[in-house]
Formats: sequence, structure tokens, C-alpha cells
Amino acid sequence: MLNGLSRLRPPKAEVQNGQLFPSPSIDCLYPSQDAWEENSEMADTKLCILTGAAGEVGRATARRFAESGWSMILCDRTDDVKALAEGLSTEFGRQCFGIQMDLTNDAEVDSVARTAAGLGIPLRFLGLIAAINHPAISIEQMDMSLWDKVHNVNLRANVKFISACVPLLRKSGNASIATVSSFWGREGHAYFSPYCASKAALISLTQSVAAELAPAIRVNCVAPGNINTPMHFNALAVEAEQRGISADEMRSIEWNKIPMRRPAETAEIASAIYFLSTEDSSYFVGATLDVNGGCRFT
Repeated sequence: MLNGLSRLRPPKAEVQNGQLFPSPSIDCLYPSQDAWEENSEMADTKLCILTGAAGEVGRATARRFAESGWSMILCDRTDDVKALAEGLSTEFGRQCFGIQMDLTNDAEVDSVARTAAGLGIPLRFLGLIAAINHPAISIEQMDMSLWDKVHNVNLRANVKFISACVPLLRKSGNASIATVSSFWGREGHAYFSPYCASKAALISLTQSVAAELAPAIRVNCVAPGNINTPMHFNALAVEAEQRGISADEMRSIEWNKIPMRRPAETAEIASAIYFLSTEDSSYFVGATLDVNGGCRFT
């Protein structure tokens, strides 16, 4: 029993031939917004959408929201997101739906927004965590298809998700959006121009949209530094091999650049994202939180 909501669980949305198909009867399975507001227990229920939910930071963020009683729509390009959603729903007793999708497909993004609308739960937070990086590449050797691929995921998909979800967030009231950039969005790095440019643009997008949507919807950004994930350690291993040194030596070199002398835990990034969904961040608009252990000051 999910706090009286188990009878309202819809069939899982599925992707067929690259298209997302939620239940065609979803609108009639769920109460209207007025019905939710009339029932105090339902009115206290909050819905969030998280992209990149099956990644390391996404998983930590989904858990942080589940622990705090949120219902969730979790989106990711991998099928793992379905098992993640089912596990969190079982563990925390909240509605949680996992949708495997292509974030760069506008029709699929629109379908996620329609699914959220059909649930009848006020959408109060949109967490845009999904991102991709790329191998080191010089500007003269770069194929523009790589540039487009990185920017389509790291920037354009976020624009589309915000555009599709703003009406629901505005209707719910007291809503917020958090984008996730990077400390590499604060400064350029050689051979990573597609990634750095996309993350810098995301900070600018956050500020522009924040100015447009406040005070109805607060929009802010989190810019992590190095994170304790396999991706970070793989990157250190590659760099160590190129320099002809050990992995331990490479870690010491990189971590000594961080005043905290370690990378962030995924839960620490998740806490910053969650903070931006709460009343404690009620006066944050267009801000970028640098959760980087002090490796770069702004």
C-alpha cells in the first residue's frame, strides 16, 4: 500500500520503435488537480522528474528524493532505470516510474511531460542530471557530429525538458528546476571544447531561464568537481598511463589540487541538488552552487 495511492499506479510507459507510449487511458486513471488539493494527504505529495537517473549521481539523487517522500519519474537512456524505480518504490513506499528514453527526442520528452500531467501529483521539481563527455580531441581534428552529439544531450535536451515541464511546474506552484553543469563549465580545458562549452552554456541557460520564470519557478544550477565514480578513476588511469606513472601517483597529483584532498561522494552532489528543491533555497535564483571541494573558487 503506497499511502492510499497503490490503486492509482498506471501501467509502465514503454519505448517502442524509438517512441514512448504511456497508457492511453492514463488521464482517466488519475484524479484532477482539484481532487488532490481537496485531499490533504494527496496535496502533500510532491512529484519530481529526474533525468540521467540511472547514472551514479542520478541514483544518489533519486534515493535522496525517495527518502524525503517524493514521488518520482526517473528517466534514462538505459533499461536499468526501470529496476531502479521499482526498487525505490518498494523500499520507500512512494510512486516511482522508470522510463527508458532518448533525451534528445522531442516527442519522447513531451510524452514524459504528459505522463507527469496524467498522474495528478503536483510536479514541483525538475532535476536535469543527464550528461555525456567525450575522449580528448583537438579542435582541428574534431568531427562536428561529436560537437552536435554532446550539445544535444548536455544543452538542447535540457532546453526541451524545461520547455515541456514549465506549464506543470507553474501550475503546481512553489516549484523549482536544477540543472547540473560542471567545474569544467567554469573554465575551458584543452581538447575538451565540446564538453566545456556545453556546460558553460548550461550555466548561462540557467541564468536566462531563472530571470524569465521567477518568482513562479526558481531555476538554479549545481557545478560539481571531481566525483568518486568509475568515470573519474578511469580518467585518472588513462592519464597515469600516458604519463608513465602509477595510478596512486596520479590520484595524489589530482587530489592534492583539491583543498578537501578527495573527490566528492555522489551523495554530496545529490544533497546539493535536493537542497535546490526545498524551502531552504527559497531565495536562490539563477545561482550556480560550486560543489567542488574548493578546487576552483568563483
